Amino acid sequence: MLDITEFLPYQLVHLANKVSDDFANVYKEQADLTTPQWRVMAHLAQSSFTAKQLIELARIDKSTISRAIKQLESRGLVELRADEKDKRSKVLFLTKEGREIYKKLSVSATAWEKSMLKNLSEEERVILKAVLHKLNEHI
Repeated sequence: MLDITEFLPYQLVHLANKVSDDFANVYKEQADLTTPQWRVMAHLAQSSFTAKQLIELARIDKSTISRAIKQLESRGLVELRADEKDKRSKVLFLTKEGREIYKKLSVSATAWEKSMLKNLSEEERVILKAVLHKLNEHI
């Protein structure tokens, strides 16, 4: 019989939730962001995207993404511009203030990650990232 606690999907989801919840303390305390807001900002820090693209990238449902975008826009952290390729669509960008907040959070995120992985050797960290990449590419 299957022991759910030893089943890989269960272990991955359980660990991902614990990691996400712990890291959430960083962006909640420092920037008063929700998890969807953080994910939107993190993606926009890499490039500009439409809301539809963010739904796919962040793997968050449409209503949650829409709410996060509206909240970030009202705080002046993101702005919407007409898409040059498709005038019916809007492209999201971080504002100057949004980029500044993300830059500060990036420093904290890097420190948080380093602290979380401190019990792993350098070789284990490399293997962990390689295994995660390999599993992600396979599915």
